[in-house]
Amino acid sequence: MTTKLSILSIICLFILLECKGATSVQLPKITDKQEVITSPFTSIEVSSAKELLQAIDQLIPGTCILLEDGRYNNINLNITAKAPVDKPITLKAKNPGQVQFTGDFHWTISGDHIEVSGIHFTKGTRKADNDLILDKGQYNQYNNCKFNNLNDVTGTFIKLEGQYTRVEQCAFTGKTTGASYINMDVPKAGGCYHFIKRNYFSRPPLGKNGGSAMRVGHGSMAMHHAYITIEENLFENCDGESEIVSVKSSRNYIRNNTFRSCKGAFSLRQGRGSIFEGNFFIGDGKKQCGGLTIRGRDHFVFNNYFYNLKSKKSGIINFGVASPEDPERIKLGVYPRHFPLTQDIIICHNTIIANHSSCHINFLEGYGTRNRFDLPVNIQFYNNVFDSAQQFMDAKPNMDLSFETNYYAGKNLSMEGIIPFTLKTYQKQELVLPVDHSAFVNQSSALPVAQPHYNNFEKRDLNIDKDIQWNQRDAEKDPGCFELGQTASTQNRPLKKDDVGCDF
Repeated sequence: MTTKLSILSIICLFILLECKGATSVQLPKITDKQEVITSPFTSIEVSSAKELLQAIDQLIPGTCILLEDGRYNNINLNITAKAPVDKPITLKAKNPGQVQFTGDFHWTISGDHIEVSGIHFTKGTRKADNDLILDKGQYNQYNNCKFNNLNDVTGTFIKLEGQYTRVEQCAFTGKTTGASYINMDVPKAGGCYHFIKRNYFSRPPLGKNGGSAMRVGHGSMAMHHAYITIEENLFENCDGESEIVSVKSSRNYIRNNTFRSCKGAFSLRQGRGSIFEGNFFIGDGKKQCGGLTIRGRDHFVFNNYFYNLKSKKSGIINFGVASPEDPERIKLGVYPRHFPLTQDIIICHNTIIANHSSCHINFLEGYGTRNRFDLPVNIQFYNNVFDSAQQFMDAKPNMDLSFETNYYAGKNLSMEGIIPFTLKTYQKQELVLPVDHSAFVNQSSALPVAQPHYNNFEKRDLNIDKDIQWNQRDAEKDPGCFELGQTASTQNRPLKKDDVGCDF
């Protein structure tokens, strides 16, 4: 009996390895005389739509469906199975990139701990506007998948309505119809805790609203606490509309992303209490490339780098002017202002250089249009670095703004909290920036292993004692996003296409 158990244990191990991508093992049939030991993992290989649908109907915790190479056309999936954390259900390509889902198809996933990996979603011929994948479950994952050439109808590629979903190392490109690549809805009780990491986003101009790469909540969800993390993604040539990403919910964490040559700006459109940390905006001299637009309240923006941007008729950092409260919106139970009041914002340790915008800071975004006249309130800038632009800021007299120990290398500016400097020397009294910005921007060293973190802000101690590259700041804390005199670090740097997205 001991020998028999050992052999069957080895067989179970082979099944698990196959589910993880090892070479397939043909198992012997179990006869009535053999003792059956149930493995926590079951591998099912499929090569046709019929076999796939049969496998979906038979899902149990621990099932791994391995898709043979080929095209799976016009398949609608409805996955409702729920699995525990130690026995996830996996739907994966046996050879990543060699499995295509095409045609008129739609997936609904309401199960838990479902993992989708290595699949290419392409050549869509859908006939009705809808979302490609609607996920209502918990703890589901989409990893190493590609989404492109699916621009036949209006609808998102992934819509998240559940909790704790990860979208990691996927590629989203080529969308020419309305709606974002990823939309995330936030329940009234809040607490989505989604994690969007190391993905690649690019899209051509749409020419109208609905062309962002990602939407995080919407107007009715502005005050819902989402706790969504958007981390280490590359947005390159995301030219769909004026908002690269539109955040319309509260308590989100956006860090260490790179925005390269994107016509538009990242938009904290509504909500409160989001953190915007360690991001790189690199325009490469392309026209209409902007930085950050802020609305709402209690946001914290620090350790970001804005370089060689050419925003259109706006600043690099913009603050939205609010519209009045709308009785109709109050009746609907949504946030009372269509354009929310912007207030209680902290902007610190950011570097804004070599840009070609009309001004560095625009406090009048949207002023006078669509009944917007309520100005931003209590906006605080400290320890930031600015070089020359046509003007420092666009503002009205007597606004509630504060500046402290900000360095400015532009034209003469007599303003409290603004310290003139040149870009050539620095002896703690005068600031100097890294000698060759282009060399820094083009670093190509590998990314480190992902660092542990908390999505829950109440548990996370925000640490401005480190700079954008995670170097420890000294006691005096140099202005801008770089702590000077530190050895260059690769823990956070501008991303390139090879750093992110799928591997096929």
